[in-house]
Amino acid sequence: MAAYWDGYGYYEPTKPIEVKGGIKAKSKRGSFAQSWWAKRWIKTLESFNIGARLSRGKSYARKGQVTSIKIETGLVRAKVQGSDPKPYSVTIKVRTLTGSEWELLAEKLALKPIFAAKLLAGEMPEDIDSAFKEIGLSLFPETLDDLETDCSCPDWSNPCKHIAAVYYLLGEEFDRDPFLIFKLRGVDMDDFMSILGKGFVPETVDRVAETRVLSEKADDKTVTALEAEVSPVSPEPLPLDPEAFWGMLSESPGEEKSSSFEAHIPQVPAALPKRLGKFPLWRGEEDLLEVLEEIYKKASSAGMMVFLGERK
Repeated sequence: MAAYWDGYGYYEPTKPIEVKGGIKAKSKRGSFAQSWWAKRWIKTLESFNIGARLSRGKSYARKGQVTSIKIETGLVRAKVQGSDPKPYSVTIKVRTLTGSEWELLAEKLALKPIFAAKLLAGEMPEDIDSAFKEIGLSLFPETLDDLETDCSCPDWSNPCKHIAAVYYLLGEEFDRDPFLIFKLRGVDMDDFMSILGKGFVPETVDRVAETRVLSEKADDKTVTALEAEVSPVSPEPLPLDPEAFWGMLSESPGEEKSSSFEAHIPQVPAALPKRLGKFPLWRGEEDLLEVLEEIYKKASSAGMMVFLGERK
């Protein structure tokens, strides 16, 4: 491979040792990440002037050169296989917020019920950073002062391509779990929900009630977006009768019980695995849920044929 200019001088690239079973990016080309919060994280990396190392970091992430990633409170540890037989050690430290800063933030978020509703639903409100800005903070690292990165490779650039590869994979992981951003800032999901609950004051509940009254006056069938997202929905209880639970036909009081019951192919294949969400830092060549969906479709069809007596 020919040497190239990276903005600071000519750099002689090296070919990394191929890895089997490494963590591969889902993105095969173009931009990384899907959600706005993951893109915002990656935008921070791309704002640093590290030249061609950025594109090589993308290449490392897509080839699966990252062998492990461990996300802790305010810290990421990773191993990246480069040209040296021993994988390089990468650390990314993010400045954590103090307990008092999180409590102040919770008070701000509690004043906007829509924020709490989306966070409880596992979604990052798009303008949540405005609440951080109001108290002089930012959810995302904005400058190199908010990050402390290190790699054991001999490259003098910091961040280097190995750090960039880990950074890109973190962006994709944030797509799956937005609360990892909070963890890097100092609190995990359970702690944050606890803090948020303390900041949820009665005045906020009153605002939701007022919204409901205004909605009913305007139109009995109309529900505001705020109420729809904040109001809890009571799940339908499971039937206690075993026959009803397993979908057996209901019988009239005077009828003899029938052993027949309905069977159907689920409208949504692999519904239960999908509820669990994406597998964290997936290492496979194919998307796990997509593969499971095809297996469930085939198994459902085969099961139905056995049920109908068309196949033994």
